[in-house]
Amino acid sequence: MQQNVAPASISIKFITLLILLMTAGMFIGAYYEPRLVWAGIVLTLLVVFCYLTAPVAYEIKGDQLLVITRIGHKIFGPVTGCSFVYDDKPSFGIRLWGNGGLFAGTGIFWNKKYGIFRAYVTTGAKSHLVLVDTPATRVVITPEDPDQFIAHVS
Repeated sequence: MQQNVAPASISIKFITLLILLMTAGMFIGAYYEPRLVWAGIVLTLLVVFCYLTAPVAYEIKGDQLLVITRIGHKIFGPVTGCSFVYDDKPSFGIRLWGNGGLFAGTGIFWNKKYGIFRAYVTTGAKSHLVLVDTPATRVVITPEDPDQFIAHVS
């Protein structure tokens, strides 16, 4: 079963817009200060990378979770459990590595409750946050219809 990601939250859209405006600003500023073109190039490469690696869908194939991006997929498995993130106020804790909101929130995170886990999310809305357990790691995702996704895994 494959399911698209949940619609992007306002914060993801805002961060993405802000970075895109900063990138454009670097190229506009390069008219007055030519060295700014290098900052514009670096930001452009970062934007392209984050766009290509942002999740677009999730799939349960056999007993594995596939996080599908525009350039491929990441496989986690075998899936041993799947449930909603039930925290009163979801907190990703400390980001150890990853993208904090350019097209998505992705990366490796740590918090007291879950330890080290991976996130591939497009919204922080509690109603969409799903925790997928595997023997090797935990993965937080945001499917478009989390109830259906969890029911399919169970």
